[in-house]
Amino acid sequence: MKGPLRIPAAALATTLGTGFFPFGPGTVGSLVAAALFFFTPAHLRLPLLPVILLFGWAGCEAGRKMWGEDPSRVTADEFAGCWISCLAAPSSWGLQGIAAAFLLFRLFDIAKPWPVSALDRIKTGLGILLDDVAAGVIAAVVLLLLDMVI
Repeated sequence: MKGPLRIPAAALATTLGTGFFPFGPGTVGSLVAAALFFFTPAHLRLPLLPVILLFGWAGCEAGRKMWGEDPSRVTADEFAGCWISCLAAPSSWGLQGIAAAFLLFRLFDIAKPWPVSALDRIKTGLGILLDDVAAGVIAAVVLLLLDMVI
């Protein structure tokens, strides 16, 4: 990607530069998502999801065009996946719920159980996003189940 849109596209793909962090850029991008989720008013968290997914897809597509298939500096996908897991964090757990959502998301994003592993093989911008969305959904389900038994 060249031209005047390269800088905004890189900012979107790297979640405002977190993808350039020297180690663990996916973890840093996820941490930014969890922190922003915590400070976002509760009534806006779910309505923001379609925007986050759209920006995530655009960022992943831009990152793929700039840096190749699923580069580690693209963190827009981790941001979206972590946001999804945070949506299931029980409000009664407070900050610990968001921390649990973050940790579970990272666990499933790194371990890549099925269907995350299957979606990880799709080498498009949407494919880059979908494996993290799946990891976020799995983390959300685990959180909901934990909330039922705890």
